[in-house]
Amino acid sequence: MKWLAFAFTIASAVSLVLAQPSGTPDALKPYIGKPVPDVTLVDVEGKKHKLSSFKGKVLLLNFWSPH
Repeated sequence: MKWLAFAFTIASAVSLVLAQPSGTPDALKPYIGKPVPDVTLVDVEGKKHKLSSFKGKVLLLNFWSPH
């Protein structure tokens, strides 16, 4: 039974990898290599953060919504 679960997991992983689109979507191509607009974002505590203050640093933006 364990081998069946293992085989299913491998098959699922392979299908997910093969289902990924290749290349860059045409809608994103005009933005590649261009600077990001300087925006001000508000964190969950209400503090404002200007994007330009992170210049030269690695920044991970996580946009999500419960809707």
